[in-house]
Amino acid sequence: MYKIIGADQKQYGPISADQIREWISEGRVNGDTVACAEGTEEWKPLSKFPEFGFMAPVPAAVPGGHGPMTREEIIARDYSIDILSCFSRAWTLFTANFSTMFVTFLLFIALLFAVGFMEQIVFAVAGFNRLPFATKQYLGPIYVIFNTLIYGPGMGGVFYVYISLMRGEPATVSEFFTGFKSFQDLYLGKLLPSIFGTICMLPFTLVNASKMAPFFDGLQANPPHAADPKEIFSHMLSGFSESLPIFFICLIPSMYLAVNWQFTLPLIVDKQMGFWTAMRTSWKMVHKHWFHIFGLLVLAGLLNVAGALVCCVGLLITMPFGIAAICYAYEDIFGRQNP
Repeated sequence: MYKIIGADQKQYGPISADQIREWISEGRVNGDTVACAEGTEEWKPLSKFPEFGFMAPVPAAVPGGHGPMTREEIIARDYSIDILSCFSRAWTLFTANFSTMFVTFLLFIALLFAVGFMEQIVFAVAGFNRLPFATKQYLGPIYVIFNTLIYGPGMGGVFYVYISLMRGEPATVSEFFTGFKSFQDLYLGKLLPSIFGTICMLPFTLVNASKMAPFFDGLQANPPHAADPKEIFSHMLSGFSESLPIFFICLIPSMYLAVNWQFTLPLIVDKQMGFWTAMRTSWKMVHKHWFHIFGLLVLAGLLNVAGALVCCVGLLITMPFGIAAICYAYEDIFGRQNP
């Protein structure tokens, strides 16, 4: 029996020599694939094992096989997404593993709030709160850089637990911290899409800041209790409505990019891809059926709106439920499909 490291950098095994020979003949592993014989601690290429040395790898992969998938095999395939089926399976998974999935998501939210609180303290000490309103709006990328320090690895941990449960593998809340083992890739895999999204929304930010700055700078110069809350709300609503057309124009490219990169984090944590490879892979696959993925995310978003209407407490149910649906879509797109 042997253990091997697949092209996705995940460990497989114990598996038999016959199974390895079959994968070699199918081109799924080759002489450079690292393996370890059971009972030893030495990892070395399959070409160094005499029992496999006589077999030449075949580069072409046979569709519908078993074992680890290469990125090329993933990109070459097509897929179909049944949105309602994703949510139906997600609900079954969520109800069957409620405590693990709920507590994992709650831990993620708690970390976000804790880091956000510390972030506000640091920025207050640095004097950011005393800056003019417009200047603070232009510092958005700084907030993005700090927020994704936890959001990327944390969300990666949530995906790891949910995907494990979805595949019937044992998973506990503590495995949420698995995301931090791939900290750099998960951080960059979230940071870059967020930066691109911020750039897309920049025209709206500039226009909205210019309209709201005089009012909020006036509030900052005067005691807060002197302002009428109705006046504040009315001015905010007026300023936002005037810049609403620009908001929708900026939202189109921002949303397009966000949908294309939707599966970056699960690809990193599940397939052990580098952040840039995961971004390119997600883009290529989502682009094949963009509107299907968009429809899935819209439905998840509508569920979150409904959850927010229940004093925001409902979000603790709708958000993990929606993430589980995304995991099933991920599996339908990137998982090995049985013939």
